[in-house]
Amino acid sequence: MNQAIQFIDRLEFREPDHQLVFFAQVSGMLVECVIAVNTLKLTDESHATEYFEQYRFDYEERAEQLIEEESYNSAGQIDVSLLSFS
Repeated sequence: MNQAIQFIDRLEFREPDHQLVFFAQVSGMLVECVIAVNTLKLTDESHATEYFEQYRFDYEERAEQLIEEESYNSAGQIDVSLLSFS
């Protein structure tokens, strides 16, 4: 794990946009990591939190890779693809 990247214990479910947003601190800056979850049937924040907690480490690992690759979008966010789990 890159010590300059730390994930903080904060999660937002942005219902109108169907996004889960978790946060990384990168060299002192707060970076939003966004997962578009419109294909999932997440009806409210508690369902979204439950889903994220189940796959937290997988999403954080993917976000860390994207941060290291400096794959920021035009808003300065990291777009994390919805992971498929079998």
